[in-house]
Amino acid sequence: MELKVKVININTEKAHELLSKCDILREYSIFVETIRKYKKEKDAIKRAIYECIEKGILSEYLKRKGSEVRNMLMAEYSYEKDIQIKQEEARLEGEKRGEKRGEQRGDEEKENARLRKELRDTKDALEILKKAIGILGN
Repeated sequence: MELKVKVININTEKAHELLSKCDILREYSIFVETIRKYKKEKDAIKRAIYECIEKGILSEYLKRKGSEVRNMLMAEYSYEKDIQIKQEEARLEGEKRGEKRGEQRGDEEKENARLRKELRDTKDALEILKKAIGILGN
């Protein structure tokens, strides 16, 4: 059995036609180029991630997995670290959901309190009206 593999250079400056046909591959190429641009700076990967998110380059993926991408590129990736990152991301997502539910419940409680007060006011007005009718009827 023989396997032949064609290697394609997807660096942006090579402008391979595949980059114009596949947006994700083109954006990945730009992302790598952006990392290279900052390679002499302290937080090159972090800075490249933020810049790409701002420019809409792999932005949705980098928003969700930016810390994981950064760790992998810094050669600090480990399965345990990956699990910790995913757990932290899940915890933060859970907090957001909990806060939203709490806000909704608070809004519901405020509306219920407003309706109870309105009902009391209506009952009070009805009692006053009954007394007035009683006085006028006598």
